[in-house]
Amino acid sequence: KQWYQRRVAITAGDIPYIFEKQTFCKVVVVDDDSDGMSSTADNLGEAEFTIGQAVSKKSLDLELVHRRWGPKGSVQVSASHTTTTKELVTLQFEGSHLDKKDTFGKSDPFFEIYRVTGGHEALVKRSEVIYNNLNPRWRQIEMSSSQLCACDENAVIKIKVYDYDEASAPDLIGHCTTTLKEMKKIKKEIIQWDLINPKKQGKKRNYKNSGVLKILQCISVKTFSFLDYVSAGLQLNCMVAFDFTASNGHPNTPASLHHLNAQGVNQYTMAWSSIGQVLQDYDWDKMFPAYGFGGALPPNNQVSFEFALNANPQDPNCAGIEGVIQAYQMALQNVALSGPTNCAPIMRTATRYANACATTPNGGQGYLILLILTDGQFTDLNQCVQAIQQASTSPISIIIVGVGNADFSNMEYLDGDKNSHTRGRDIVQFVPFNKYAHTPPLLARELLAELPGQVEKYFSAKKIPPIGKKLH
Repeated sequence: KQWYQRRVAITAGDIPYIFEKQTFCKVVVVDDDSDGMSSTADNLGEAEFTIGQAVSKKSLDLELVHRRWGPKGSVQVSASHTTTTKELVTLQFEGSHLDKKDTFGKSDPFFEIYRVTGGHEALVKRSEVIYNNLNPRWRQIEMSSSQLCACDENAVIKIKVYDYDEASAPDLIGHCTTTLKEMKKIKKEIIQWDLINPKKQGKKRNYKNSGVLKILQCISVKTFSFLDYVSAGLQLNCMVAFDFTASNGHPNTPASLHHLNAQGVNQYTMAWSSIGQVLQDYDWDKMFPAYGFGGALPPNNQVSFEFALNANPQDPNCAGIEGVIQAYQMALQNVALSGPTNCAPIMRTATRYANACATTPNGGQGYLILLILTDGQFTDLNQCVQAIQQASTSPISIIIVGVGNADFSNMEYLDGDKNSHTRGRDIVQFVPFNKYAHTPPLLARELLAELPGQVEKYFSAKKIPPIGKKLH
C-alpha cells in the first residue's frame, strides 16, 4: 500500500462534557470510495483521546495508528464548547410537613440536587443537615448553571430530600423534579413541589406526598463557566496524602488496609487511581506531589505529618498515577505506622503550594486539589477547621476519602455541604470509600462533582476572568 499525507478538516459534532467522568473518544479515519460510509471502506488508522484532554488543550496532536501497519500519520483534535449562557445560580429551599423518620424525634433533613442526563443522575450539590425539624429552611447554595443543568434551562433536575442518620445510610423522605426555567418563575408565582416517596406511594391508596419542597429564592447572574477557564489553559494540579497511622494495621497483615493483594492493589490505591485518572487530563506535566502523614520515619522513628512518599522532601513530585503508587509501596516498606491522625499540617502545606501555583511559569492559571486518604477521624479537628477556613480564600479544594469501616462522623462535620461551621467558600468534600468500593468510577463522580463549581466560585470571588477574556 502507498500512503499519502494530506490535511483534512472535519467537524465531529456535539459531545456532552461531564468533568467528573472520564469520557473516551475514538477517531477512525477510513478511505471510502462510495458516496457514504461503506462497510468495505479501508481503515487508514485510529486514535483515542478523552474529552478532558481535548478541552484542556487548544489542540491535541494524536498519532494515527493502523491495527496492522502501525503509525500512519497524525490527527489533530480541537474542542470548543457551544454553550453561550453561563450563570451563577443562587437557590434557597424550605420544606414543610416532612415525614417523621426518627423514632425518638422528628427528622434530620437535608437535600441533594442531581443533574439528569440521558437517564443518568449526577450529584451536583448537597445541603447542610437541619436537625429535629419537619419544616426546615436551608441556607442559600450557589452553583453554576453548567454544573446544575449543563446550561440548559429545560434540562431535568431532580431534588431528593433525606433524613440524616449517623449510624446508617440516610432514609429517603421524598423526591421531586423540576427545571431551572421553572425555578426562575419564583419572581412571579409560588413554586413548590410534592415530595414523593415511591415505596410509600406504592403501599398507600390515598397517598399524596411525604411533604412539600418550596423554593424561596432563585437568582442567576451571568458569569464564566469552569469550561471557560479550562479551555483558556487552567491547570488543575493534584496533591495526594496517605494515612500512615497504626490504626490501619501492619501492611504484612492481610486484614490491614495497607495490605497489597497479589495485583499490588488495596483501597488506598484504588481510590487514588479512580480520581487521578480524571484529574491527570488537566495537569500538563502529570507530576503529583505525594505525601504521607502519621508515620515514623527512619532512622530515629520521628513521627511526621507531612513526609514525602519518595523520601525527597525537596521534590515530592511523582511521575503519573503509577509513580505515586510506586512511591507509596516503597514508603510502606520503610516508614513505620504510628500516629496520631493529624491533618492540619498537610492542609497548610497544600494551601501554600496552591498559592505558589496560582500563576503558572508561562503566565497561566493554576488550581490545586488536595486528596486526603485516611482510615479514621482527624484527631486535630479544630486545627483542621482553622486550616480549611484559611484555605477557603486560596485556589484549592480538599477531597477526603474515608478508607475502611471506622466512624467518619467528624469528616461529615468538615464537609461544608452538611455544616455551616466554615466561613467563606465551601472547599471540602468527603465520601466513604466503602460506599463505592465495587464501582470506583462512581467514587470519582461523587468526589469531583462539586469541583467545577468550587473553581468558578474562587475565580468569581477574586474577579479573575479566564486568560484572554474580560469580566462581564
